[in-house]
Amino acid sequence: MKKKRVWISDFLFNTGLIFWIKKLYAHNSIVVLNYHRIRPSTFDAPSDFDDNVFDVNVDEFARQMKWLKQHTRILSEKELIDVITTSAYNQLKSKIPLVAITFDDGYLDNYSLAYPVLKSLDIPAFFFVCTAMITDRHLWWWDVVAFLIKKCQKPFIVMDNQQHDLLSDRSSAIQFFQYALKKLSAAQINEFIQSLSSVCEVALPSVDLQDRELMNWYQIREMASNRMTVASHTHTHPGLALLENHEIQEELMLSRQILEARTEQPVLSISYPFGDYCYIPSVIQTIARNCGYQLGFTSSFGVNPLKRIQPLALNRIAGHLEKESTVSVMAVLPRLFTRKNTSLNMIA
Repeated sequence: MKKKRVWISDFLFNTGLIFWIKKLYAHNSIVVLNYHRIRPSTFDAPSDFDDNVFDVNVDEFARQMKWLKQHTRILSEKELIDVITTSAYNQLKSKIPLVAITFDDGYLDNYSLAYPVLKSLDIPAFFFVCTAMITDRHLWWWDVVAFLIKKCQKPFIVMDNQQHDLLSDRSSAIQFFQYALKKLSAAQINEFIQSLSSVCEVALPSVDLQDRELMNWYQIREMASNRMTVASHTHTHPGLALLENHEIQEELMLSRQILEARTEQPVLSISYPFGDYCYIPSVIQTIARNCGYQLGFTSSFGVNPLKRIQPLALNRIAGHLEKESTVSVMAVLPRLFTRKNTSLNMIA
């Protein structure tokens, strides 16, 4: 299905039909694009960490942003809240595609690569930050799992009586463990990581190595003061559905308080970790609202019809961001990309 969508997108973009569709199509929804990491244009080697968290290189990202700047209306946080909470969508409907740009987690390339492109084009974006990751200077478990498996010199490993072939299909082992860990508590994840390190006979990544992958508070403050929305991705990136209600509230409140203290800006938006609807029951949305959040971003694959929009359960599109053609068709003809994404790749 993904290849078919890419082929259709290439055809519509390369023939110029996308521009006619843009003029004729009734744009009655908001498309939220969900990036995680950007590669440098001179990238010639895989990362030590999770390659699946990277979306595009910086040159392709710049092409996508230039196209969106020219052909869509890219919404800031304030504009998105206004569109949702007022009748502003009545004036916007059928005029121009509405798009929002988001990044999750807090990786350094968000600041060093994505932010300069956005700033140069005067494009607003949301950067959802995990506050514990920034404060404590450590990567989360999906990157550590990838690091351990990549560095392992064994032809195979055995975990929980199951053998994983590392010679022919190392990436499948990484994805298998990442998917399994989404369902575990923090304590269980830490125990598993220690066991995996032992089985792989690979030490955990050093503090310095992890530190170099992350933004710092100075960089985050700079972005917040230059039209970028810095918002919450919780404090410790837990599976919120695994927590008690008071623990969910603590995660959401602590993250918000830290971000507001560090950026001196109000924090009104949150991106839920592992945010498919199956992980975000309505009680979590209610807690988010009670904690002062006005927008909540999920990882559920789809668009947001203006007449039925859910402010604390906004859909996003991820995993199809490799090419200018697909991004342009997502913005102009989003229904092509509304089928549920079942990929295991996007885990953050």
